[in-house]
Amino acid sequence: MKNSHLKIVTVLTMVILLFSSTLLSDTLYTVDNNVYEGKLVAFKYGTIYFNIYKFGNISKTKRFPLFKVHKIVFNPKEEGVETSYEIEQTYKRMRRGKRSKIIYLSAQSNWKNSNIKLKKNQTLLFSINGSIRIFKDHKVYQDGELNVTWNKKKQLPTQPTGAVIAKIGEDGIPFYVGNNKAPFIVKKSGYLYLGINDYNFKDNSGEFIIKIFY
Repeated sequence: MKNSHLKIVTVLTMVILLFSSTLLSDTLYTVDNNVYEGKLVAFKYGTIYFNIYKFGNISKTKRFPLFKVHKIVFNPKEEGVETSYEIEQTYKRMRRGKRSKIIYLSAQSNWKNSNIKLKKNQTLLFSINGSIRIFKDHKVYQDGELNVTWNKKKQLPTQPTGAVIAKIGEDGIPFYVGNNKAPFIVKKSGYLYLGINDYNFKDNSGEFIIKIFY
């Protein structure tokens, strides 16, 4: 066990030395299924120091004991390839100057009217935080379950359960939002409704914090 721990420490130390000058965005996964995007900045005394990115900015530096970290995925800069951090910066520029509204979407909400009235061809962007449970001990983020379960009772049968979805107008056709931060072009005028792609809402818990730019 000691040798195994020493190997992990050695590998992490080498990774920091090799990549610290080139990394723009890393992803850290904990053993309890939390996911953090940011940058690995240090490893010492059995603790990983990680800068957390939020809305394209460094939000805080968080410390993780080594035994709580499942894995870290490194995303080195490659020519012609944008990191998720750079993409977020692009979307941040797109959102600048737009009106915005924050909606708290409960996991038990079938559909919620945002009271935002949109016009045809208007540009719409989303930024979502939080997590929900679609049944006991099954936590998902805004893009829903990892393994898609088809069910005709869901609003979008072929899309992940628990994902954030939306529609324009009470009788509008639902569309998948998930973790998509790119602009949506509104196809018709009407009020924006937000929902959870599910069919049994009674065993759900938690909420998403959705910032809408329009």
